[in-house]
Amino acid sequence: MADANNGKVITLVCERSVDLQDRIDENGCLKEMPGVSVVKFPCSGMIQPLMVEAALKAGASGVIICGCQIGDCYYREGNKMIRDRILGERPPGLKKTVDRRRVVGFWLAKPQVARFLSRAGEFVAQLQQLGPAETAAPKPAPKPAAGEKPPAAESP
Repeated sequence: MADANNGKVITLVCERSVDLQDRIDENGCLKEMPGVSVVKFPCSGMIQPLMVEAALKAGASGVIICGCQIGDCYYREGNKMIRDRILGERPPGLKKTVDRRRVVGFWLAKPQVARFLSRAGEFVAQLQQLGPAETAAPKPAPKPAAGEKPPAAESP
């Protein structure tokens, strides 16, 4: 099983980092690991912690962030910015409620596909050992104030 407990592993990757183009199927998943989907960005510096949090809240088992090698960013320092954000050294960072064991960063050059696949496989195995991710239950609708009528339910 390539995914971690039936939840997808989302990979947010800089398009100038590891070259996964020939390894992605028509559904945007890695051919070698069908449960690992890939979303490309022009620069890893465009990846925001909120995106990581949203992926986990939506049911992803884990998130891989992959940028260029540190010191080799085409856009100057995008890889350093996201690295520092996920480490909590630069705002905005990940919220304290995010399980850091479910987020990993790789800083790789274009030809380092084998290293990416190896590390991603290790991360998926780690997620499988952790078990299913806990997702927050949806909040109930607020109760109307005293004297107010509850909102009418829409009919189909």
